[in-house]
This record gives sequence, structure tokens and C-alpha cells, in this order.
Amino acid sequence: PMTKDLYDKLMVFGNDQEPFLAHNFMRTTDLDDGTATVTLPMHTESLNRWGGAHGGILFSLCDVAMGMAIMTLRQGEGGHRSRPPHWCAATIDYLSAAAAGSTLTTVGKVDRLGGKLAFCSAEMTDETGKVIVRAHCVMCFTGRALPL
Repeated sequence: PMTKDLYDKLMVFGNDQEPFLAHNFMRTTDLDDGTATVTLPMHTESLNRWGGAHGGILFSLCDVAMGMAIMTLRQGEGGHRSRPPHWCAATIDYLSAAAAGSTLTTVGKVDRLGGKLAFCSAEMTDETGKVIVRAHCVMCFTGRALPL
């Protein structure tokens, strides 16, 4: 199981140390063994020219949630290090539009974790509980250490 030390490090990483997350207003709000919850209060920078959520920000939110979920399980190899995953494949289903002004919550989870591959899924909802996106990915591990 995830230690308190790892939980604390991942919460700092998922909120204060990752420039992309800070720049895009994403916040890690919960972590557990094999799951991560990441939220995004929609900002002007998250929108496309028609005033809806940009598909790229929705994919990124899923990417972050699934990646954080993996890190809850792949810590401790070689000390306080993680083996960074790289995308092998990803699919995303855009099921509903996300409105400007909404807050999106994405729960990423590890469905299966092997020695070299991780199979993950994510579901994104808005504040009303409407499902916006479902995503799936396969990540492969590089074997290189990644300090948090």
C-alpha cells in the first residue's frame, strides 16, 4: 500500500511542482492505491474558440489522472523514485460537452499493472455528475528512475 510519505510527495508533485499542471489550473485532490482524482475548474485558457472545453485539455486531464494513479503503485523501486511511463496507446471518448464555468473531476485508475505495462482508465464528470469523457491507456515503463 501507498505510504504517507509517498502520498505527501505525490500531492506536492500533483499540485505545486509540475509546471504544466499549475499552468493549466489542474489540482490533484485525492490519491489512493491505484487511483487518483484530479480537478480542473474551467478557465478561459481551457476553452476553444467556441467557448467549450478544448479537447486537448480534456485529454490532458485524463493523462494526468491516469499517470498519477500509476505513481501510487510504482514508487519505492530504487528508493524514492518512480519509473516513468511512456504512452503506448490511448483512446478517449468525448461523450458530452463541458461548459465554460464548470468544474471537471477526473478519476484515473490502474486496471492492471505488470512488470513493463500498465493498463489504465479514467472517467471525467462535471459538477452535476454528467460524464464528459472516458479514456483508456496502455503505458510502458522506461526503466529509468524519476525522482519526485
